[in-house]
Amino acid sequence: MPKKGENITKRKDGRYEARFVKERDEYGRIKKYGFVYAKSYLEVKKKRDEKIKNYEKDNQLKKLYQNKTIAYSIDRWLECKISLKDSSYTNYYSIIYSKIIPFFKNKTLKDLDENIILDFIKYLQQEQLSNKRIKDILLVLKQFLKEKNINIKIELPKTSPKKIETLKLEEISLIEKAAKETDDVKIFAILLVLFSGLRIGELCALTWDDIDLENKVIHINKTLIRVKCKDPNSKVKTKIILDAPKTKHSIRDIPINESILPYLKKFKKDNKCFFLTGNNSFITTKKYYFFYLDVLKSLSIKKYKFHILRHTFATRSLLCGIDIKTLSEILGHSSVKITLDLYVHVKENEKLIQINKLTLVA
Repeated sequence: MPKKGENITKRKDGRYEARFVKERDEYGRIKKYGFVYAKSYLEVKKKRDEKIKNYEKDNQLKKLYQNKTIAYSIDRWLECKISLKDSSYTNYYSIIYSKIIPFFKNKTLKDLDENIILDFIKYLQQEQLSNKRIKDILLVLKQFLKEKNINIKIELPKTSPKKIETLKLEEISLIEKAAKETDDVKIFAILLVLFSGLRIGELCALTWDDIDLENKVIHINKTLIRVKCKDPNSKVKTKIILDAPKTKHSIRDIPINESILPYLKKFKKDNKCFFLTGNNSFITTKKYYFFYLDVLKSLSIKKYKFHILRHTFATRSLLCGIDIKTLSEILGHSSVKITLDLYVHVKENEKLIQINKLTLVA
């Protein structure tokens, strides 16, 4: 095992291998690693340190290090976040290299003040990003500054409830008819989501041992995601992995609706098989999303985002009288407030229906 911070390991052939940063870009991001080898730990450490010393003579890298640019510092900060889940690392990477570094460029940590932060927020707003996305970006920046002991006030934008779009009843009816008549489990899966609120990553990761037909419940314990490869020497930039859901609340049990149970049973396969494929290989979320769009097109239904199915399930559930706490648990939200904020319009409509049950006595 390598010693923490040393990047030195003992190989199977008995030699020691030490890794060091060989090349960085203008922002300090690692582009390439170098390796040295020796028969002993002390010898390889000495060789590694000599290599590092030589590379640090490079004027651009030395200047970058001495000036402590924000780009350099935040890249070092991200590199130390080895405990981040792959999905979180991918999100941090995207935010840092697509939003934070392009704006701050070669500014140093000493340059930072509240006015620059305000300019950054205006810059994000001009890109017409949602308040939610801006908030996510600022939270990453805020965390970075906090760990660097830089105390700058950052006002997070308030997020207002967004308008939720759902399928129309006639569109739901078309999907139900197609799902009942099909022998293709991938088509039936669209109906399953309309009755369960599954996310697309959860659906693609679903295996038959997650589906308990006897007790009529689906166990959600994993998801399929595409993540950034952390190794700069990797030939591929991203990879697809089966991972635990992002939060503990997403690990949940979803009851199977009685009305779809008979149709679900006919697709039953061996426990280790993936639900959507019927074998030991999964279908990617991207590939299944395009399949879903083709199904909508074949049914003359307009192009909807896949997440609309989840919104439709939630909205219909509330209108049918399912209480908000139960729905929140089924959806895997971390709090009831999230569910309320998303579907507040449904609760308002329900209030109107209930209040109209009062009538004049005479």
